[in-house]
Amino acid sequence: MARKVFAIIAVSIFAGIIIFLFVNHREDHPPMIPGARAADFQLEDVEGNIHQLSDFRGQTVVLNFFATWCPPCIDEAPELEAFGNEVENAQLIMIAKGESQRRIKKYIEENDSKLLYLLDTREEVSDKYGVTGQPETVIINENGIIVERFSGPTTKEELIRLIKEKN
Repeated sequence: MARKVFAIIAVSIFAGIIIFLFVNHREDHPPMIPGARAADFQLEDVEGNIHQLSDFRGQTVVLNFFATWCPPCIDEAPELEAFGNEVENAQLIMIAKGESQRRIKKYIEENDSKLLYLLDTREEVSDKYGVTGQPETVIINENGIIVERFSGPTTKEELIRLIKEKN
């Protein structure tokens, strides 16, 4: 009897996993990996202005998914600030993953940041890009193709090197 119950449970778990994978496989959101076309999106900045990724077509774009409560994100912030302020041939966009407008405004003011912060409050863009942690960085070339993607903090020099190498 115990073997039958165990077998039924095992088959049920296996079927549940298969159904979960089938239901969550979405062809309208292909994997956002190097070589793929970057999924377009619209997000608001802290002032309520709408920005769309496709508005930056023709430029190299660096998306950095971050959160104010994330120590590695805070550690890399000065490097990203330097990159955003000094590098003219690429647009850095900070995607505030799951953060409120109030919290990001406070962060910008406290750090005197000049970067473009977009609010992904419901994490829809993060989900579309398959971002599970932070910081995570996606580099998109001027044709809208993802050329690099990595997790963990980065430096201004590393971003410059990757952009030169991948474009």
